[in-house]
Amino acid sequence: MPIYTYTCNDCGTFDTWRTIVDATNEINCPICTKPSPRQVALPGLNLMNSTLRGYMSRSEKSGNEPRVVNKKHLAGCGCPICKIGKPKERPTRYKWMIGH
Repeated sequence: MPIYTYTCNDCGTFDTWRTIVDATNEINCPICTKPSPRQVALPGLNLMNSTLRGYMSRSEKSGNEPRVVNKKHLAGCGCPICKIGKPKERPTRYKWMIGH
């Protein structure tokens, strides 16, 4: 259940847990028990780090319609996916070469 903010004309604002179905209904103030309407809250996107905001935006977009990526590799690009190219040859070492 999300937390919603309600405003009492006498006591001020207060937060309470409500179901989404009951969120639009007025609730009684916990101090004076007068009916209090829900306060409309705007998301604090300007307070969020711009990098994090970008990640969240991309996450929301890809949740509904994931983007299909077709990546073509160049010959010998060396990426671990395609493994194109010969492995590097190691120089031959003999016991008599140690220390020389």
